[in-house]
Amino acid sequence: MSVMTAILATQPTGYWPLDDAAGSSCHDEAGLHDASVPSVGVTLAAIPFGAIRTPLFDGALGSYLAIDSDSQYSQPFANALTVAVWICPLALDNANVTGTADRYVHFLEKAVNPTTDVEWAMRLYNQTNPARHSRLSFYTFNLGSPARQGAGSYMEFGVSANDATPVEAGHWVFLAGQAEPWIAADDLTTGCVLYKQNVAAKRIPQDKYEDPNFQVHPQAGAGSLSVGGTQNSGFKGSIAHLAIWNRLLAPDEIASIWAEGDAELRATPMYHSFA
Repeated sequence: MSVMTAILATQPTGYWPLDDAAGSSCHDEAGLHDASVPSVGVTLAAIPFGAIRTPLFDGALGSYLAIDSDSQYSQPFANALTVAVWICPLALDNANVTGTADRYVHFLEKAVNPTTDVEWAMRLYNQTNPARHSRLSFYTFNLGSPARQGAGSYMEFGVSANDATPVEAGHWVFLAGQAEPWIAADDLTTGCVLYKQNVAAKRIPQDKYEDPNFQVHPQAGAGSLSVGGTQNSGFKGSIAHLAIWNRLLAPDEIASIWAEGDAELRATPMYHSFA
């Protein structure tokens, strides 16, 4: 089996292998919306991932893929959402970032723009932050939240007790973010979950939608998907096998996708071979 076979077996809502050799778009195997490639800043088929090659994002502003908005990419469509992706950072401190004390990039986001109607995002923090060193997070936000604070689940090597994988330049990391069903404004049982390398983050109060600090009620906005950065931040590295589901994947489904990707990566050259 392959990563593609494992993902397609789960009937994703959208699936972009990002293995396109050339052109102005990356195809969606599910047939909803292809991803548009910018004229500069993203080089297709540049970085190895097993038997295929994936895009190189140079980290400059504007160096990201854009996928048209669709209600099926939003948690409220079915009151549940899963997003899975493989990333290979080539810089541990991205130059174009959001934030001041804690600097980060949203390498995957659904939003109108970085400050308008951000629904959900995957975030990578810079390694040299005073706190949150190379932390990976999955967030959901209220539409119109100007502070960009929301319910979030994270994994950080050396901080999270169940995170055994440091983020290293030139090494692939598998992530799956899940937005669980929203139940009620006074419910403190559901929220976000992040998987890293097939390990789920330990549940904390801050990952719950109705934590008193956030009180998130997921809503569908008009924003598109941005892959590899946003208008004000940029990820330097590669991204492969992005998929979205209108449901929560079962742990064995996540494990299958992780196992197939891990098997393919054993044949992938390390950073020094393609930097």
